[in-house]
Amino acid sequence: MITINPVPNFNTPPPQSEGPPRHHHHHQFRHQHHGGYHGHHHGGFHHRPNFHNKNFHSPFPFRPFHKNPNQILDPDFDGKKLRKSSMRKTIDYNAAVINALEARVWQRDFRDRRALQPVFMYYPHSLPPPSFEDNPINAVTTRFVKSATNKMRCPIFSMAWTPEGRRLVTGASSGEFTLWNGLTFNFETILQAHDCAVRHMVWSHNGLWMVTSDHQGYIKYWQSNMNNVKTFQGHKESVRGIR
Repeated sequence: MITINPVPNFNTPPPQSEGPPRHHHHHQFRHQHHGGYHGHHHGGFHHRPNFHNKNFHSPFPFRPFHKNPNQILDPDFDGKKLRKSSMRKTIDYNAAVINALEARVWQRDFRDRRALQPVFMYYPHSLPPPSFEDNPINAVTTRFVKSATNKMRCPIFSMAWTPEGRRLVTGASSGEFTLWNGLTFNFETILQAHDCAVRHMVWSHNGLWMVTSDHQGYIKYWQSNMNNVKTFQGHKESVRGIR
């Protein structure tokens, strides 16, 4: 005997379960259990832990949250701000000076000097301008290299190169000395030297002392390490020249 099962009627809706709907518990989880972690099952719905994420109510609540690197008020901010790297132009004249020191052993004058051509292959054999006393056009500077700005923008009334030629000392209208690097053109240190504008500065012939004067007539003696050893008032007016 063959038993035939009746065909189910698909027009009849499925029976409803006696438990509450799922969306009711989801709404209850959002509002009542927002404070901490609930790992138990409640009404057939497993409550997820709350990690106190700032974007929890966003469409993607579990997406990784990236902090703003410029947020200074963040307690986890270490205070180190990333700086954009930049290429610093450098003019290194040491190679030309060394070539001149080596060549003066066997060169009497321009008759023994090597002929240089305007080609990059002759760059390693270049010499400083004092080696071309017969051709002064080599000492003419026609190419702009660098412009540097101090932290506090103010007029610069005087400047002088150090005796070895590696650094430049400038005197500003604010009375500050700024020591600049002669190779990379960046400032190394700032010193409050005078109470008013620095009008003139000059190095001694032996290169051990630097003498400066200001707008009020004061004259100061400095060592090569910028240590002030003597101060006196030479004039009642501004001193603009020292020899």
